[in-house]
Formats: sequence, structure tokens, C-alpha cells
Amino acid sequence: MCKEAGCGACIVSYSRPSDDAAFGRHIVQGVNSCMVSITSCQDWEISTIEGIGNRLKGYHPLQVTLAKDNGTQCGYCSPGWVMAMYSLLKTKPRTMLDVERDLSSNTCRCTGYRPILEAFKKFASDAPPNKLIDIEDLRLCHKDNELRKCERKIDNTDWYLVSAKEVPNKMIRLELHDHRTWYRVEMINDIFNIFITEGTDSYMLINGNTGKGVVPILEYPRLLIDISCVWELQGHYLDQNLVIGAGTTLTKVMEIFEDISEDEYFSYLKVLKAHLDVVAHIPVKNVGTIAGNLMVKHRHPEFQSDVFLLLTTVGAELTILYAPGLTEVVPMHKFLQLDMTGKILLNVLFPPLNSQYKIWTHKIMPRSQNSHAYVNCGFLYKLDKVTKEVLECRIAYGGLSPKFTRAARTESFVVGRRLFSNETLQGALSVLDQELTLFVVPMPPNPSVEYRKDVALALFYKGILALAPKNEISPYYATGAIKIHESRPVSKAQQDFDTDPATYPLNKPIPKLEGLLQCAGEAKYTDDVPTLPGEVYACFVLTTVPLGKIVKIDPSKALERPGVIAFYSAADIPGINSFIPVNPKYIVLVQRDEELLCDGNVKYFNQPLGIIVAETEKLAEIASKLVHVTYTDVKKPVLDIKIAKRDPARNTLTLNIPATRVGPNVNRIITGERTIYSQYHFCMETLACVSHPTEEGIKVYATTQWIDGIQGMTSRALKMDTGRIDVSVRRLGGGFGLKITRPTQQAVACNLVVSKLNRPCRFIQSMRTNMRAVGKRLPNSVDFEASVSDTGVIQYIKYSIYSDNGYIFNENFTSLGMDLYYNCYDRGPWNYTSYNTVTDTASNTWCRSPGALENVTSTEMIMEQIAYELGLDPLNVRLANLDRVRHNAIQEMTDSIMAKAEYRERRNNVERFNKENRWKKRGLRFTFLKWSPFGTQYYDVNLSVFHDDGAVIISHGGVEMGQGVNTKAVQICAYYLKIPVEKIQIKPNDTLTTPNGFATGGSLTSQNVGIGVQKCCEALLQILAPVREKLENPTWEQLIQAAFAADLDLQTHALVNASDQEYSDVYGVTLSEVEIDVLTGEHEIKRVDLIEDTGRSLNPDIDVGQVEGAFIMGVGYWTCEEMVYDPPTGEVLTDRTWDYHVPQARDIPEDFRVYFRKGSFGTPKALGAKVVGEPATCMGVGIALALREAITAARTDSGISSRVWYDIDGPYTVEKIYLNSATKREQFKLN
Repeated sequence: MCKEAGCGACIVSYSRPSDDAAFGRHIVQGVNSCMVSITSCQDWEISTIEGIGNRLKGYHPLQVTLAKDNGTQCGYCSPGWVMAMYSLLKTKPRTMLDVERDLSSNTCRCTGYRPILEAFKKFASDAPPNKLIDIEDLRLCHKDNELRKCERKIDNTDWYLVSAKEVPNKMIRLELHDHRTWYRVEMINDIFNIFITEGTDSYMLINGNTGKGVVPILEYPRLLIDISCVWELQGHYLDQNLVIGAGTTLTKVMEIFEDISEDEYFSYLKVLKAHLDVVAHIPVKNVGTIAGNLMVKHRHPEFQSDVFLLLTTVGAELTILYAPGLTEVVPMHKFLQLDMTGKILLNVLFPPLNSQYKIWTHKIMPRSQNSHAYVNCGFLYKLDKVTKEVLECRIAYGGLSPKFTRAARTESFVVGRRLFSNETLQGALSVLDQELTLFVVPMPPNPSVEYRKDVALALFYKGILALAPKNEISPYYATGAIKIHESRPVSKAQQDFDTDPATYPLNKPIPKLEGLLQCAGEAKYTDDVPTLPGEVYACFVLTTVPLGKIVKIDPSKALERPGVIAFYSAADIPGINSFIPVNPKYIVLVQRDEELLCDGNVKYFNQPLGIIVAETEKLAEIASKLVHVTYTDVKKPVLDIKIAKRDPARNTLTLNIPATRVGPNVNRIITGERTIYSQYHFCMETLACVSHPTEEGIKVYATTQWIDGIQGMTSRALKMDTGRIDVSVRRLGGGFGLKITRPTQQAVACNLVVSKLNRPCRFIQSMRTNMRAVGKRLPNSVDFEASVSDTGVIQYIKYSIYSDNGYIFNENFTSLGMDLYYNCYDRGPWNYTSYNTVTDTASNTWCRSPGALENVTSTEMIMEQIAYELGLDPLNVRLANLDRVRHNAIQEMTDSIMAKAEYRERRNNVERFNKENRWKKRGLRFTFLKWSPFGTQYYDVNLSVFHDDGAVIISHGGVEMGQGVNTKAVQICAYYLKIPVEKIQIKPNDTLTTPNGFATGGSLTSQNVGIGVQKCCEALLQILAPVREKLENPTWEQLIQAAFAADLDLQTHALVNASDQEYSDVYGVTLSEVEIDVLTGEHEIKRVDLIEDTGRSLNPDIDVGQVEGAFIMGVGYWTCEEMVYDPPTGEVLTDRTWDYHVPQARDIPEDFRVYFRKGSFGTPKALGAKVVGEPATCMGVGIALALREAITAARTDSGISSRVWYDIDGPYTVEKIYLNSATKREQFKLN
């Protein structure tokens, strides 16, 4: 998916010779296949998801358990999760805590991680006994890990001389298809010989190739030298120093650290190993090396290398090999200044340090794991044994500046002073402050200079707290030494719901029917469509200015490249230049055309302007960068909704709902502004389309939630009858609204290529193009003025919301929020006005709970502000404003949560904790939700029965993307027909069987498909009734065979349309508890209690997964997911996993409890169920509210009244938490 080891979807397990190969040992580990070139796999044994278990030879326990525990939804990431865990178990036994920590290699956008962790923790060494899992099946493979006895007879001496004949040179040379040369060498001398014969003008030494995850590589150098089997560069030995080969993998380095740290002079290696635990993730460290990491730092000094930082901190040195036998030992700072062309980094020398040396390191990341550092640090002090004065000192930082690595002036100040004193501390901070002011520079998209500078000071203080004897530190300050993520325990969870066996298979908690196929890698997605002879690859060419006019497009340089086939622009489109199926019937979805390709007037940076076609995907990507475009009238863009909303020309009034009454008890008028920004959908499967020419026209396989949209717009753009265009989708690797309209642009472009060349075309959009060229969740800004009573009851409120549509107002978000702006509160006093605003960015699009999230969360923030400014309990303010006539379910659910979550006791505990601890603060907050589904859908549903055995198949107009629509459809069918679910299959969705279908979205599809299945079943039962009456209690098979013999139609059809819509309000209450580290801005979610009104759930297991996944997506939006744009150009700077961070497994609540409201029932037609896919996303704001309380507690300690409101726009990142805590340097004390 990401192609940079950032998502984990491509992990496989491999076995290859190690440096212990002389003893017959092979290592078995996981690796990201996107990192490793196929030419590096010499002597590897690779196990893929299909190899460890499949339908033929049986499934692996990991696959079975993950599926059974509902650890898969869309399923795109599931094989990667299984292979990551499989590889971990192949290496060594893991505790439950190890499992949670060691799976940072993998991302899941659907599940919220809880079921994945619970499934895999069953295989931990300390897991409770589980009779369903045979641990014997999971023992280390004896074939791979046995120690073979050497057959050679030798004496008992320590040394054995190996002759040259016993060490054959196996250098391999390959000429690659792109005219590059690949070498695989086993001796250092071979590298220098290649330098001599081939030159050093363009080369790269390759081991794990993981550096491309840090700095993307579009085109490799001319000469590639694989050094992964040069054993001279690996391993370690001890002389005075610990010497580790620079080609040693980070995983092996950590093992060496653990082993050698038993030596008292190298006990500090334990600290280094602990730091390496949070560097990258295990599959990257399995192949990434010390030298590889350092060379990325050497070429790109802005890289926040933790390896370089650690080596600098302890005073390590590097041995540089200039030529065979010619070496130089250099300190770390000199290494960065060396010209390394033609040189080899041979090894690292770690010095012995006695017990007088004290070391502390830390790394601040946007989330708890698998991220580069925003700021990292290492402090080494040599202390006098008696006086505790500093004899030597090293203060190292990363992430502050490409040039700044050590605080030399501060080091000089500290030496000779007693370290653990307030006087030394404040003096050192003053010097360090001055020093950092000179060196810290902007490094977008990383946090601001202000944050990185200030947090560097706080880290210095935090290090002193951590190293100081306990008796030197006041208990009030002591928790400042704790690393908040390291202290996190094993997570736990609880799910509480009722089921009624009398209604089974309805209301029965069963796994997703496709789950096992997904966990075994047997479920097929769009890119799994086999390649055909003559297939070509397409890629968009993007604009490189934000606003302007295209004067000329010159693709000649791209077309000169061998293998580049064609370039197409807007002029090559035979029909209309649009990908939006404008139609009065679709007014709730879309309203205006959007350009397929730029018509000459550039609307935003990286707008698609053309299509390049080549023989390979990589070549198409390279060629797309070679198309030269000339622009004129280039202008600076307006990117921020807060700026755009002040420009009348950019705003259109769309709706006003006036207040119906004004209250008389006005105690205070409160005003405010609330702004939230973009969120990338982060589907594990990016946008993709594979199209084939057919006899009739074109067959299209697309990643879409709306096949009719692709069919219709292909017809309009290509001037081709819709009957000649077939569109099919089996399943999606996540959708979240992104794949409603946005895939149509790519699919129509792909189909244009097919029509021009009459060849199959594959168009797989990279994640970077996805994030740059495609719209996201729309930002919103709210202005309000509220008149309130002394108890916080709103008497009148003027509420204006501005929605950032991007460069065009097209998709109708406003309608989705028009009954949600007041949430569950009394709407009488609300004067609601909404505006559609345009900015110079990509057209924003549907994203989980669109319109609803923006309105609900803004209203919840308003309730919070009222409570703060009046000095009231926010819960009481919410309850005081609750509309008890229409939404009294909220009171019932609140009472339930208060009892289950022991709210009063925990409220007191939080307040006591905040009083007793200066540098850790907690927050505990409620949030309420009323969520109303909106819109109508149009779906065909077909049900067919086969006469031979009574098997049933269903096709329907919905798209399975993890929400479980297929499983629920099967359950409903089995319920009505009284047959086993195993008897029923769901077939792929296509325009032949389900034409004219509406988009899958709005959480309504499962409900509406279910209604269609009911209709089909009722029609079939009516057909079968006369036959049944003639038979005596027939089996299903007998009944069907008799009906077939009677020439009856065993196929039924149903249409679901506006007349079938069922709407039931969904309610939710969430109680969230968090803890922040005031000194860093990091946080942990201690516990979440969430209750949602799901009605009578059709499948509680699936619905729990939907609720948890939606909530965690909301958590990401409010904490770590931050889109950053370059203000002068509008370029997206956070366009890949390196810079855009969704939550991972260690970012979910430590204790996550989900409850379904008891006794709730939707409508009979919906079989009592309510929609579940989106509402809980809105409740993620509860984390922000709890963080705000914790921040406010810190501000109070800084002398700021808790009644002073402060705005935090967008996600509550580490930067915003730290800066808004308003910590003063003078407060950094030891006692």
C-alpha cells in the first residue's frame, strides 16, 4: 500500500543464512517485501500468507484465531498482521506485553486494533490457557533453527585456520532491464574492485534498502551493490571497546547490546537497547543496518536519526575504510563532514563506561510507536562519586536542526557543577535556551520552532529528574521522570451486549463470513486481477503550481524513455471532461461537474493534468515527473478555512434555521471560534482500477463504492454506450467515503487509455498521489455567540458553520448536518446558519460521518466552553441543555455509564492525582451523541436457488468494504428461509446484475440490502408455499427439487428505493480518561467507556468492531492525524506514512469498554437494528475534551485560571498539548 514499510500490509517471513551460518543456523524473521529487491533474495526461503495456511492444506491457527475473533474487517491488512505475528513467534516466545509492543509494524484503519491484539495475545507465553489453540503447532521450526554439528574433525584448540579454498568467492553480476547493474558480493575487497572497474559516479551499497522509507527513491543509481552477505561487515567483538560491524542489522545490534550489557563497563547498552525498541519496527530492523541508517543521516542531515543520536551520546566512533587495509577512526560529528564517496563504513566502536557514567535518552513521536522523532535527545554525565559534580558531559539532540547535534556550550557550563541542584539546573537551562535560539530552525512538516526548542529544554529537565537519586526529588515533581508510553501496561477490553437465541441467526454474534479467506490471503481485491498480455500502466501527471494557467504541456522527455507509450491530456477526451455523474437523482451526493483533467486553469497544487502510459508501473511514475509544463499567472493560494471564511466571494449561504424561541435568563454572553481541519481516509487499499478491452467495450474492475458512477461517467467521457461498459467490484480494502466519487476520476482515466490503445490498463494510484491529488475530510470553522443562564442553559445561540469544500462546492455535505447541529440538546434557542466555502485545495469529499462529525463535535466543544467559563461541571451543563422530550435516552445511557464506569470515584481520583503531580495530569470527560442517518438509496437485490442441492446465492447493489453487509445479508436470508448460513453465498457486485445502483455509504447500506433480502425471501417463500403444502415436512433440498420439477421460478428480485428507507436516531455516551506528560506533550488514553444505541444488533460481533473502529478513527482525527500544507504553494507536505500518522495498536485505550444499550429496538422493517458504521467516529472528540481538562490542570499550576478559555484548532498533537500547557521554565525544579 505505502511502499515504504509504513503500513505492514506486505510483510512476509523469510529465512536466510546468518553470521552463524558456519554452525548451520538460519535466522527466520519478518520483512516488509516492499523494501527488499528481488535480486537481494538469493539463498532466501520466503513464506507468504498462502504458504503458512490455505484451504487445501488447512489453515494456520493464527489465521483461524484472527478470523474467529473478528480481527479482520476490510481484510486488506490481515495477511500482513498474520505474517508479522507468525514471524515473531518463529523468533522467540513473546509475553502479552511483548505482542502489543512488537506489532508496531502494522496498521489497521478498520478494527481499532482491539480484536487483533486479543486474538494474537492468545499465543503469548503468559496468556491464559486456551484449549482452542494448540501451542504445539506454533513451536519454532526445527528445520530452520536447529544447530547442526560440524562434521569436520578438529582438536580442542580455540582457533581453526580456514583455507582460501574453503571460502569461495560467489560474486554475482546482473544486468537489469532498466540498464542498471546489480552486484552481490561477499568480500569487502570485491566492493573496492567494483569501484575501480565501474567507477563511483553513481552507486549505492544496499543491505536492507530500508532507507527508501525515510527518503523515497524514484530512480536508483546506475550501480547497485548488495553487501548483505559481506560477513566482514557484520558481527561484533570485544577489545577495549565493543566493536560492531556497520553492516549488522539493528535487530542483531539489540541482541548484542542485551548480551554485552552484562559487562559492568557496558551496562549502559541497556539504555541504548531500550531506545532502539522505539526505532522503526521489527521487520525494518531485521534488515536495516547501522551503516544504512547513518548513511541516510550523512546524505540528509535533517533526518532525525536515533542511531546517530545514541552513538553521539556515548561518544562512539566510526571506522572508515578508504581502501583495503587503509582505515581512519572518526568521531560522529566528523563523519557528517566526510566525503564518503568510494569509502566504506566498516564498524562502530562503543567505549567502555564505568558506573560513574549516567545516561538517559528519549524520543518524542506523534504517536507511541513506529514514527520518526520530532525531537530526540541523549544525555551522558560522568559524576564524581562523592560530590556528584559533573566531570564529563555530552548533551545530544536530534530534530532541532540539520546542523545542530550537541549543545557544547551547555556541556561546558555543567562540567564542574553539582548536577542535582536547582541552581545548576536553572543555570544550564538558561545557557541551553540561548544556545538553542541560535540553532533551531523550521523543518516542516515537523512541529514549530517554538515547540521543538521549548521541549528540548523540558527534556533536559526530564533527564535530570530521571537520573537524580529519589531522595533529591520532591514527590510533586517525581512523575516527570516517567516515560508515559514505556509505563503503559497490557491493554484490556470488555464488550457488553445482549443476544436473543430465539431470533438466531439474527442477533447472533458470528465472525464475518469472508474473515478466514481474508486472513489467509485468499480474498481477492482489485489489484489481484491477473495481468494480461499487452497490459500497460497509467499514472497521473500533476500540476506543480497552486493557481495559474497552463501555457504548454511538453511530454517529449517522458516519451523518449524506452517503454513509455503515450501521454493524454484534456484535449484527448472525446466526451465531457468530467468524472462526476451529475443527475437530479443524485443531488444528495453531487451537484457539479469536476474536471477529469485540468482544462488549462489550475485549481490547486497537484491537480491531475494528464495521463502517462508505460510498460511498467514504476516507469509510468518516473515518466510522470518528466512531463514539462509551462505556467503563467501563478498566484498564491488560500488554504485555511479561517481565512477563506472572511472573504465574501468565497462563501455561499446554504441554509438558515432560525431559533424558535429565546430564553429570558441571560447571565452571560459567551463567544468563540472553533476550527477543525482535514483528515486523510487512509484506506489500506489505495485507489485502483484495472480495465480490459472486451468484445462489447470495456470491462472495469475498480476500487469504488459506486459502480454506477464509474459506468455512467465512462460513458459520458468516452462517448460510449453504457451497455458496453461493465463495472465489477468484489470487495474494497477500506472505503470510509473516499471511494464514493474519487475513484471515478482514476477509473475514467484508465478507461480512456483502454479506448485509445485497445490494450488492458492497470492504474494503481500511489499513496502519495492519493494524498496530494485527492480531497479529504472537509475542514470546518464555527463562529458562535451564546447567551446562557447561570447554570449554563443556552437561552439563545447564533451558530455559523463554514465548510471547506476545496476548490469547488460539489458534494452536498450541508444536508447531512442540518439536523445534527444541536446534537441532542434543546434546539429551540439555536439560530443555525451554514455556508459553503471554497479554498484553493483539492475538492474535499465524504469521510466517515461527514457533516455529522463537524457539527456534533463543534457543539460538544461549545458545551465545554460554557462550562469552563462559568466554572461549572461540563456534565451538568450537558444534562441541563439536554432535550429530554426527544432524546431522553441520553440520560438513561449516562446513568448506565456513570454506574458501570464508577464515575464519581474516578472523578475524585483524577482531581487528587492532578493536585499531587506537577508533570503528569489527567482528564476525565463525557461526550454525548445523537446521530441521524440521512438520504435514500436505490439497490437491486437478486436471490437464486440451485435445484440440485438447494444452494442459495445473492447478489446485491451494496459494496462489501469491511462493514459486514454480506454477512448480515446471509444471516437475514438464513433466518427467513430457515436454512444454515453455510448454504448461502454472496456474489460480487457488478453493473450486469445490479444496474443503476446508488453508492454504498451513510451507514445505510447494510440496512437497505437487508430489506431487499427480506423481500426476495418473502417472494421466494410465496412461490414455494403451494409446493410445501403438498409435501409432508420436506427438507429444504426436497422442497427446492420439487419446485424445480414443477417448473417454478427459483429466482427472485427486489428493488430497494426511497419508499423503503427506515430512520432511527442513534445515541451514544462516552466517558474518556487520559493522562498527559506536561514536559513533552505526549499522552496516554487510560480508559474509555462507550455506550451506543445499536437497536437490536443483527450481529453484535460485527457491530462492536464497527463501533470500535469508528471511535479509533475519530481518536486519530483529534490526536495524531495532522495534514500540513506549504503555505506559499499549497503543496501537501504530509503525503506518506513517514509524515502522516494514524493511530496504532499502542495508541488505543489501555482499557476499552464498549456497551450496547439494553432493550433498544429500531424499526420492524430493519429487524430492530440501527446503523452503526459511522456514529462512534463523532465520539472520538471525547479524547480531546479529556485532554483539555488535563491541559487546563497544568495551566492552573502555571497560574492561569481554569475559567480562561483557550482555542486549540485541529488535532491535539504533542505540540499543541505542550504549548497550551503554558509551562514556565522557572518551574523546572527538583524539590
